[in-house]
Amino acid sequence: MSKWSDRTFLDGLRQAGDPLADAAVARLRDEGGAGAVGRAFRHLQGNATPLPADAPEALHAFMRDAGGLPPWVQPSRLQHGSSAFLKNALPSVVVLLASSLPRGYAAPCLTHILSISRNLERHPYERLMGVVQLLVNVSDHRAFLDGGSAIVTAKKLRLLHAGIRVLADQYRPHFRASYGVPVNHEDMLATIMAFSYLLVVGIRRLGLPLADQEAEDLYYLWRVFAVLMGIHPPGDPHDDSLVPATLTEAAEFYAAYVARNNTAPEANPYGVTLAEDNLAMMERLLPPVARLCGLGFAPHLCMTELMSPEELARVGFGPLHGHRLLKAILTWVLRAGQWTGHHDAFAAHLAQLVLQGMVEVDRRGEVEFSVPFDRFDLQGSAFR
Repeated sequence: MSKWSDRTFLDGLRQAGDPLADAAVARLRDEGGAGAVGRAFRHLQGNATPLPADAPEALHAFMRDAGGLPPWVQPSRLQHGSSAFLKNALPSVVVLLASSLPRGYAAPCLTHILSISRNLERHPYERLMGVVQLLVNVSDHRAFLDGGSAIVTAKKLRLLHAGIRVLADQYRPHFRASYGVPVNHEDMLATIMAFSYLLVVGIRRLGLPLADQEAEDLYYLWRVFAVLMGIHPPGDPHDDSLVPATLTEAAEFYAAYVARNNTAPEANPYGVTLAEDNLAMMERLLPPVARLCGLGFAPHLCMTELMSPEELARVGFGPLHGHRLLKAILTWVLRAGQWTGHHDAFAAHLAQLVLQGMVEVDRRGEVEFSVPFDRFDLQGSAFR
């Protein structure tokens, strides 16, 4: 057993937040800078554009002090990780929808925070758009360049999470006693695993090929992003000791996280609601003609393929048996999508454009991550 399944170490992660971002948000609140913060965030479009001169000084200071890439980062591995994701974009989105999201809903420590926004369960598609926007921002080949979308997004999300911690203390006053610091390092790591480790596991559970080095490089992309998200010892932004270094370590951490935090559905009714809405959303995403042809069971079938009966039961579902023909069709579609991405660079680039296009059709532009100053802010586009 390593530290990744050590209770004392993991308990420490549950008590760790983000002092730098928390201090910045406290200063912004004291200075009444909500409007200026919103304008500044709209100006930041995930590129090298500097903050406007009239942005609050607290925001300037945070963006400066949060820094950039640690010196140990290997740019070549970031490029390989980006390519690995884009080549597997179609199966990755399926895994995220049918496995990563519902697995997260099995943890009350996560769903209690999500429930702060009372309308959240009625907007599963908007939540999906936020997930897709994050995929786009991190998977772009230029994402980790100076001022790139991954670096800017990480800083924005750190401020967003700091705002949520303030609201959690107000609307969920007993959270800390039960679960530790809201949006703590352990929960953040589990969320990062949903975009990385669980993608690798899911792609392979679907019977699709993924080379070991490709899988490690895909994980590396999100490991670097985790450090940029503030998952490091206080005051040492280049220290990566709080993030599993390999997929083997990631697997040990995630198994320990599930054992520590996931529970039965009757103890987590909001998680069941979110999982049900997520399945309904997947079904609505299917074209009407597909549903008429009997493909309406495809989302539940994907969940059955990607999650064990025990994992399904935690969010109130059972496995879907039978449908061998439908399973064969899904496997063929996913294999075709993966083969196209692996053998056609244009197709891989097109996958990224399609993902961003989904967001722009729904949002009329890029999803904006900003700082929530009250519960109503959490009902905006970036928080649903």
